[in-house]
Amino acid sequence: MILSFPNMGSNRIAFKTLFEQLDIKVVLPDPTNREAIKIGVKHSPEFVCFPFKATLGDFVSAIKKGADTLVMAVDCGPCRFGFYGAVQERLLHDMGYKDVNVIPLDQADLLEFKWVKTLQEVSGKRDLFAYSKFVKAVIFFLKKAKLLSDIQTAEGLFRAYERNQGDTTEVYKTVISKLDQANTLKELRSFKNLIKEDFNKIDIDRTRTPLRVAIFGEIHISLEPFVNVDIRRKLGEMGVEIHQNLSLWDWVSHKFHLNFHRKWLEHLSHPYVPMDIGGECQWVLGEYIDRAQTGFDASCHIYPFTCMPEVTARTIITNKLKKIYDLPIIFFSFDDQSGTEGMRTRLEAFYDLMDSRRKHKLGKEKILN
Repeated sequence: MILSFPNMGSNRIAFKTLFEQLDIKVVLPDPTNREAIKIGVKHSPEFVCFPFKATLGDFVSAIKKGADTLVMAVDCGPCRFGFYGAVQERLLHDMGYKDVNVIPLDQADLLEFKWVKTLQEVSGKRDLFAYSKFVKAVIFFLKKAKLLSDIQTAEGLFRAYERNQGDTTEVYKTVISKLDQANTLKELRSFKNLIKEDFNKIDIDRTRTPLRVAIFGEIHISLEPFVNVDIRRKLGEMGVEIHQNLSLWDWVSHKFHLNFHRKWLEHLSHPYVPMDIGGECQWVLGEYIDRAQTGFDASCHIYPFTCMPEVTARTIITNKLKKIYDLPIIFFSFDDQSGTEGMRTRLEAFYDLMDSRRKHKLGKEKILN
C-alpha cells in the first residue's frame, strides 16, 4: 500500500509524519499547481466548492506517483465538505483509477476516537502493541502541527519589518524544510528555539509601524497558498503585519475540545449565528468582532466561490456587524479563474484606504489632545 493525501500548504508535513510513524509508505502529491486545478475542474461538478476541485487534482497527482490509498478528512453537518471523500472516490473510478481507495478520516469530534479506527485500517495493525505506535505518531503529528502554527505566526509578523524583501520567505522555507526532517522527540522539543534563532537572523527595521490586518476564512483556502494566490505574502510585502489564528493546530485542538479561543469566538458570534452551520462561519464572525475590539486596522475574509457558510458570514458582516464595529474588511472569493493582477490591484487600493484611515484617526487624536 502506498498512501497519500491532498495538499494544505506546509501542513502536509505533519500528516506525512503521522503516517510514516506508523510504517506506512507515503508519497506526496506535487505542490498544488495550475495543472492540478485544470484536472480537478475538468472532472468535478461545476458548482462544487473550489477546495473539492483542488484536492481532486492533488489526488490525481499522487496516483500518478504510485499512490493507491488516499486519505480525505470528512466532517458531518450542513457543509458539503462531508461528501468530499465519497464523491471524489466515485469520480476517480470514473476517470479510470479503479483500484484506488479513498479512506475517510472522520474529524467531526476527535474525542470520539473514530480516527483511531482509520489509522488501524490504513496501517493494518490492530494488536495491543500497535497502540504505542499510534500514540507516538499522534504526538509527533500534534507537535509538528503546533510548530507549523508558530512558524506561520512568525512569518506573518517578520515580513512586515524586513529590510530586504524576500528574506522572510527564504527563512520560512528553510525552517519548514528543517521541521520536515526533524523526526525525534528531542529535535521537536527544541525546535521552537530554532524557529526563534532563524527568524531573528532577518535584518528588520524596528522603527516601522505597519498596519495590522487579520486574515480569516475557510480553512483550505486560508492554508493553501496556491489557491489563495499567496495573499499572505503579497500583503506582507506591502508592509502589512499579518495575524491569522486559523491553522491546522487551531482546528485539531478545537476538535479535541481544547481550543478555548474558538469557544470565545463562538460566544461573540452567538447572537448572529447560534450554531455551527458549516465552514468557518461562526468563527469568522467571532474573529471580525474580536479584531475590531482589539484595535486592528482592517481584516480580510477569504473563502471559496459558492461556499454557502462563508457567503452567509460575509452577508452578516456586511449588513450588520460592519455598521456596529466599523472595522474595514475586504472579501476575496477564490475559484479556478482567480488571477494575481486583479487581486494585487484590489490589495493596493485597500492598503491605501487603510493607511489614509489611520492617518485621519491619528490626526483627529492630535487635535483632541
